[in-house]
Amino acid sequence: MKKNIFVALDFSNFDKAFDVADRVKNDAAGLKVTNELFAICGKEGLKKLAGFGLEIFLDLKVHDVPNTVKKTVASIASLKTVKYLTVHTSGGADMLKAAKETADNLDLLGVTVLTSQSASKEQVKVLAELGLKSGLNGIIASAQEYLSVRSFSKDLKVFCPGIRGLDDKIHDQKRVMGYSEFCNISKNDDKAFAVIGRPIYESGDAGQNIKKIIQSAQ
Repeated sequence: MKKNIFVALDFSNFDKAFDVADRVKNDAAGLKVTNELFAICGKEGLKKLAGFGLEIFLDLKVHDVPNTVKKTVASIASLKTVKYLTVHTSGGADMLKAAKETADNLDLLGVTVLTSQSASKEQVKVLAELGLKSGLNGIIASAQEYLSVRSFSKDLKVFCPGIRGLDDKIHDQKRVMGYSEFCNISKNDDKAFAVIGRPIYESGDAGQNIKKIIQSAQ
């Protein structure tokens, strides 16, 4: 089974984030760095996390006027440690195209509707299609919309937050899916990824928790 979990490091303490990354490094596909953590660790922290050999997903959800977005994306691209960067598809086509102009080797992922919000599949599909037409590399959507996105694109990478293991709390998420079910609907898709945070590190050992989640789908 391929590695398809990006571990969301939702921390304001870099030492804690680094420890979790160290514990999950053998089972994760990558690490998601949030605004909260990036504000604390900056580019030096990203370098340290990149040292684990995992892909770095910087979740800044960039959303601003096109010129500002263009400059922001260029700055992140210059770091050379980040593989994925998120931008809000609701910023519109001009903003997304401006982001693409300076992305260089960055893969840009378009945020559709946050999984903490209610949304229809059609709403997410419209935003995902806008991302595709604007040249983005991937889409952020709940697993509930995964098949809808795949219905119009086989090439977009799809990252799905709100994924839970057996008996995990829903927390502040509204559009969720179990990891086992996600793996079942996305099987053999090497461009589909689960984004999981708190179920991995909230209690117990993060290394053991990610293994249990993976085993739940086997």
